[in-house]
Amino acid sequence: MTPYLQVENLTKSFGDLVLFNGISFGIAEGQRIGLIAKNGSGKTTLLNILAWKYSNLPIPDSSQLKLPKG
Repeated sequence: MTPYLQVENLTKSFGDLVLFNGISFGIAEGQRIGLIAKNGSGKTTLLNILAWKYSNLPIPDSSQLKLPKG
């Protein structure tokens, strides 16, 4: 299955607090996923980073995001 979204080596921190360090994953078109984690662990930040290409949201410290065009 071809990934609809591909994230490679995503890193994000706020000062000394590291939320993600080199995470990678792919999501195929039509695939359902869930984000389950403690409060304050970065779920909303991750979604904001994924939406970043289409908005003025905070950018990741480093990553390679592959999103569909259009």
